[in-house]
Amino acid sequence: MGTSTRWGGPRGARWTTFRRSIGQPGGTAGQAATPDEIPAPRRDDGPISEQGVKTRGQRFLDALAEELRADRDAFGLRDAMRDGAGRLVHAMNELRSDLAAFGPPPPEWAGSGADWFMSEFVTTVAGERTGIVDAFVRRSAVRCAEKLLEDPRVQEAAAGEARSSSLAMDLFCAVYTFFFADVITEFAKAAVAEQVKLALPGLVIIDPGGQIPDWIGEKVASWIPNPCEEQDSGEGGRSAAQLAADVVQDNVDRALGLTNGTET
Repeated sequence: MGTSTRWGGPRGARWTTFRRSIGQPGGTAGQAATPDEIPAPRRDDGPISEQGVKTRGQRFLDALAEELRADRDAFGLRDAMRDGAGRLVHAMNELRSDLAAFGPPPPEWAGSGADWFMSEFVTTVAGERTGIVDAFVRRSAVRCAEKLLEDPRVQEAAAGEARSSSLAMDLFCAVYTFFFADVITEFAKAAVAEQVKLALPGLVIIDPGGQIPDWIGEKVASWIPNPCEEQDSGEGGRSAAQLAADVVQDNVDRALGLTNGTET
């Protein structure tokens, strides 16, 4: 973790089942037992059926959870998510105090104020590490920053056009819950591509619209409690921000399918 060495890719029996299912060429050919049984993919295949997406997505989640139960350090994913989520909470708490927390860009900065906000936020959340899994966290941090910048108050603060104001808690909670699911979505995209590259060379995945990772992201999102809603239910008197920080590790395990209630 934290290096640029080549990713070994996912392994295990459930990955084999998932790999075969995403390599199915469509129609009635059925699942391939070996690479030699897979005909050339048809270029005109349409989207996967809703049930097909669900089945393949669930196989991915089952395979991921199985591997992580056997080795909690697999891929470095769990630690990278914990670190990134913790830094995300810290960054957003800074913005709760002052939306201009990252300050104006230095004189030599050639981009816009929004570009500076994006750069500082992403560096704060993702850090400087350059490993494969770190890249997933970085991409998700970029999308979190984009969501923040959709708020007019954040835009104004980034542009230096507003007096001190704070990040709205509903936006804090929305970005917080989004982060966990988005990292898994990024991992799913990479794992699908790497599985095919390593195990079935030359095979084109029949998922032209990226439906499987999208389904996975939506499923994982449904497992992550919204801290604003949990606060409203009287969770020990803690604020939503404090609750978000306290349950980072729990939510990482939820996102990875390692806790009760995430198996199906």
